[in-house]
Amino acid sequence: MKEWLANLAPRERRILVGGAVVLVLLLFYLIIWQPLHTGVAQMRTSVAEQRDTLRWMREAAAEVKSLATSGGQGSAGLGGRSLLAVVDQSARSSNLGPALKRVEPEGQNSVRVRLEGASFDAMVGWLSGLARSSQVFATSLSIERADANGQVDARVTLHTDSE
Repeated sequence: MKEWLANLAPRERRILVGGAVVLVLLLFYLIIWQPLHTGVAQMRTSVAEQRDTLRWMREAAAEVKSLATSGGQGSAGLGGRSLLAVVDQSARSSNLGPALKRVEPEGQNSVRVRLEGASFDAMVGWLSGLARSSQVFATSLSIERADANGQVDARVTLHTDSE
C-alpha cells in the first residue's frame, strides 16, 4: 500500500488524503454526532412528558389525600338509612320491584334478597350500582335460569361495612 501511495503524483496524494479526511469527518458525523444529538433531543422531550405526568400524579395524590381526610365517602354509604331500606329502594328503582320476593336481615350489616323472574341485566346493573353508590357488596350469589328468556331466579346475600 505504501508503495502504491508513493507511486502516485503529489496532486493525487493530496486529493486522496483530502477525500480520506472528508470521509472520516462524514463517518464521525453519521455514526457519532447525529445519533447523539437526536438522542439528547428525544430525552429532553421524554423528560418533559415525565415531568407533566409527575405533576399530574402529585395533584391526584393530593386530591385523594384530601378526600380521604374529609371522609371520602360523600356520596357513598347508606346515608343514615338502614341496609334493608337501601336495598329495597334501590331494587325497586332498578325495575326489579315485581321480581323482589323477599328482603330479610341477616346480622347487623347483611341482608338476604330473593328475586324471582328478574331480568339478568337489570340485576347485574342493580348490584353494580349498590356497590358503587352505597358500598354494599354481594358476598353470596346463587342464580338459576327462569322460564322466560333473559330472566333469572336469584338469591343474594349483601353486606356493607357502613353503619
